[in-house]
Amino acid sequence: MSDNRKKLALAIIDFLKASIADKVISEENVESIDVAVECIADAFEVDKDQSGGASAAFGGKSLLEIADAAVSTESTSETKQEISAQDKAKAESLKAEGNKAIGARDFDTAVAKYTEAIALDPYNVVYYSNRAAAYTSANQLERAVEDAEKAIELDPTFTKAYSRLGLAQYNLGNSVAAMKAYEKGMNAEGASPTDAMKSGYETAKKRAEAELGSSVDSEGANTRDVGESASTGNTGAGAGGLPDFSSMFGGGGMPSLADMMNNPQVMQAAQNLMSNPGALQGLMNNPDIARMAQNMGGEGGLEGLMNNPMLRNMAQQFMGGAGAGAGASGNSGSDSQQ
Repeated sequence: MSDNRKKLALAIIDFLKASIADKVISEENVESIDVAVECIADAFEVDKDQSGGASAAFGGKSLLEIADAAVSTESTSETKQEISAQDKAKAESLKAEGNKAIGARDFDTAVAKYTEAIALDPYNVVYYSNRAAAYTSANQLERAVEDAEKAIELDPTFTKAYSRLGLAQYNLGNSVAAMKAYEKGMNAEGASPTDAMKSGYETAKKRAEAELGSSVDSEGANTRDVGESASTGNTGAGAGGLPDFSSMFGGGGMPSLADMMNNPQVMQAAQNLMSNPGALQGLMNNPDIARMAQNMGGEGGLEGLMNNPMLRNMAQQFMGGAGAGAGASGNSGSDSQQ
C-alpha cells in the first residue's frame, strides 16, 4: 500500500478525532466514530495514535482546512454580481434600521432588516456579522454560527466575526470550538490582539479544560498562551481592567442583591461601568459576562444591565451620587454593530 494512501487514512482519522473533540458529533455517536477510527487504522495498517503528524504531508493543513480552501476557491472563482450604487445605499439604510432595532431589543426586526440588506448586497461582511449578533441575542445560536462563518468566509480579516462565532459557540456549549474561534480572531488581529478577544479566549479555554479534565493544549489544539499578557497589571481582570465576573460568581447562579452589595469587586465594577460607559464595548466579547448580563438584565444584555435600577442604585451609593446619569450616554444598543 502506498505511503500517500496511508497519509490520507491518517488525515481522515485526524478529522474524525477532531470532530469528537469539537463536539460536532453527538455523544450517542462517539462510540461509532471510535469504532470507525479503529477500522480505518487496521485496514490501512497505520497507527491511529500517531495521526497528529498527518497534516505535515498536506502542507500543515488538516483535511477540513483543505476542503474549506477548495470550496472557497470555487466560490471566489465565480463572477460576482455587480451591486448598483442604489442597492448599496438601500442596503446601508436597512442595516441602520437593523442597528436601531438591536438598540430597542427588537431582535426579530433586526434580523429581518439585516436579511433584506443581505438580499441587496450579499457580499457585505458586516451584514452577516450584525445578523449573527442579532441571532445570538434572540438565542438562535445555530444560525448565529452560520452567519459568523459566512462573514469569515467573505473576509477572513474581519475580526469581529470571530468574536461573534466564539460567543455563539460558547453559548451552544461548544467550548473548544469557541476557544478556537477566539484564537483565530487573535491571529487575525496580529501582534496586538485586543483585550476583549483575549478575554473571550481565556474564558472559553477555562471551560474547555474543565470539561476535558486536562489542558486543552496537550490535546493538540495548537492554542496560544495569552494568560500572562491578559492579566498584566491587573490580575483577575477582564476586558477594560474590570474584574473577572465569572470567577466572582463561580460560574453558577446569580447572587442575591444583598450579596452583591457586600461584594467590593461587584461594587467597584459597577462604579467603573457607570463612570466609563465605553468600557461596555470591551465586555461584549466575554461570553460569561454576556450571559451574566442577559441573566440580570433580560433580553437587553449589557444595555439592560446598565439600565437595571438596582445596579444603578448600588453604583450611586458607592459613588455618592456621581453616577446618577453616567451610564445614559453609553446605552446605545447598536454600539457593537457597524
